[in-house]
Amino acid sequence: MSRWMVVVGVLLCLGAPTINAQAARSADPVFVRAQQLVSDGNGAAGRALIDSVIAATPPIAPLYPQALFWRASLAASAADAESDYKHIVVDYPLAPQAPDALLRLAQLELARGDRDGALAHLQRIPRDYPRSKSLARASYWTARVLFEKNDLPNACAANASALVQTDSTEVELRNQIQYQGQRCPAAAVAATSAPPVNNTPPSSPTTATNPAPATNSAPATTATNPATSASRTSERATSHDSAAQAQRPKPPTEANDAKPSIVDPTKVPKAAPEKPVVKPAPVVEKTEPKPAAPAAASVSRSGYSVQVAAYTKKSEAENLVSTLKKRGYEARVDGSVAPFRVRIGRYPTEKDAEAALKRVKANHMEGFVVRAPAR
Repeated sequence: MSRWMVVVGVLLCLGAPTINAQAARSADPVFVRAQQLVSDGNGAAGRALIDSVIAATPPIAPLYPQALFWRASLAASAADAESDYKHIVVDYPLAPQAPDALLRLAQLELARGDRDGALAHLQRIPRDYPRSKSLARASYWTARVLFEKNDLPNACAANASALVQTDSTEVELRNQIQYQGQRCPAAAVAATSAPPVNNTPPSSPTTATNPAPATNSAPATTATNPATSASRTSERATSHDSAAQAQRPKPPTEANDAKPSIVDPTKVPKAAPEKPVVKPAPVVEKTEPKPAAPAAASVSRSGYSVQVAAYTKKSEAENLVSTLKKRGYEARVDGSVAPFRVRIGRYPTEKDAEAALKRVKANHMEGFVVRAPAR
């Protein structure tokens, strides 16, 4: 097992157990079966089962993004997982799986050491999906990234927000948030580590950014003796900070080379093999065919593009193309049936397309590299 798989496995096990539990309860039985196969060590069969569902499902069906999410969750590599998560975020932003896909992308960015990239994905969740059930996990991971960036005030505020957003069923997540909150100053830890209360709140005021949710009952010692609790919590924070630092997985260098793509490399057209040369009769010598040339020309005409969006209505795709052209992009609509994909440029190599994708992201747009269809 590669070092990347170990690191990402730790991240996903720590940060998203409720994602898997919720998905398993509402999932199609075929996905549960695929997950069981992977858990039993038969990953190839499990992934093949999901691939068969994707191949038999129309891209406009609600089951399609769900299948993509499961395939990404059970992927064998970072590049495969990242590709499907981006496919969901870009092409299916209204799918129920989109917020969790953003969360997984953030975890992958953090695994490769890109904290700013992780924050960009995490901050989209409350902005684009304010009613999502992933808000508590997004705030927890936001705090985790900010702690790594040594931004203590904002990290503690995000951690307090995560505690407020959890519900009574997310016991494990609440424990992780409270443990992480021990890195905050003593006063903030005392305010965020106490469970929510139903009875009369303590007489000492709390910070405005750390309101206590009302679902459970707080221990009597916390309510009647806040000074003593704060002192004990400060000592725990000092002892546990180094342990938390040591347990945090190191980002692997291998993940920096991941190049997500939704193109199946086995389906890339290949040049037709040359026919055996048979010495022709003198009368046909001047018309000997050259079969390999047209195939090579076809591949060169297709190339690569950057896909930035997809719509069920062609008029919406054309509106975005018009806007992008005004901004100087060589944009177009690909596809004669939904989804209508908005793509930018035609590049001869994947490396050129990756460079164009970086320029697109610099202008605050999401996208990924795809093989462009032949003209």
